[in-house]
This record gives sequence, C-alpha cells and structure tokens, in this order.
Amino acid sequence: MVDEQGIEPRIERLLASLEKIKQQLEDIALDEMSEARAYSNMARVCYEDNARWNLFLIAMDSIVHQEIAWALIRAINEIQVMAKELLSHRPRREDMGQVVDLVEIHKSIEDLAKSSYEGLLHLAEPGTTLRKLLELLVEEEKKHEQLAVATVKRLRSVLQEREGGES
Repeated sequence: MVDEQGIEPRIERLLASLEKIKQQLEDIALDEMSEARAYSNMARVCYEDNARWNLFLIAMDSIVHQEIAWALIRAINEIQVMAKELLSHRPRREDMGQVVDLVEIHKSIEDLAKSSYEGLLHLAEPGTTLRKLLELLVEEEKKHEQLAVATVKRLRSVLQEREGGES
C-alpha cells in the first residue's frame, strides 16, 4: 500500500535504507567467510564423528550466509537502479489495460517458481540454512502470486471506474 504522499517518498526512504544495509552486509560477509574457514578447519581435524558433522554443518551454513550477504549486496545494487528508473518514469493511465494483461500472464510464473523450489526441498539437509532458504523462497512465491492477484483485482476496479466515468 502506498502512503497518501505517493510512491516517490517511499522509494526515497527505501533507497537511503538500502545503502546502509549494503554497507553492513559487506562486513557480515567477510565475518562469515572467516567463520566458514575456521569451522571447516575444526571439522577437518576433529576426531569424533558427531562433533565433526556439527562443525561441518556450521561451516556449510556460514558459506551460505556469506554468499547470501554478497548476493544481497548485488541485489540491492540492482534494486537501487530499478528504484531510480521507477522514480524517473511517469506512467500513463492508458497503459493500465496492458499492465493487467501482463500481470495475469506472470501469475502463472509465480506458481511454476513455487513448484520448482518445492521440488528441491527434499534434497537439502533438514535444519540447514539452505533448506530454510528454499522454504522461504516457496513462501515468497506464494506471496508474489497473492500480490499479483490483488494487483489485477485493483487495476480492473480502477479500469471499470474509468470506463464508468467515460460513458
């Protein structure tokens, strides 16, 4: 939901927050890299199998955390570009019908993505960051589908109001 001032102030606040997040994520990624190496070394020299497995899992999760942090930095860079493009573009009311059609098409892509992530869940070790991430992605795709449905409903309502006003 966009506040009454419009989308621009919200995007400006988001851009400021994203810059701060990006700066902190770099430190986190470097820390995770160090942790992954340390736990991997401990696992390598540990004699007891259960402890060795636990140390390996921590190292494995730390690698995933590190890569997520780097990926988030790359994603934030792209989001910042996209947000600036959105701020510079002035949409036209006459394009709303086309947007409805495109969102309708893309709703099915969300379901396909959700199914793809669900198909990977059984391959990931339970309780690991990788497994939790895949579970999160399933939920995110469900959310995207719900947002797409709500968006189509909202845009159709606006289009009907407009057509009613033109008659």
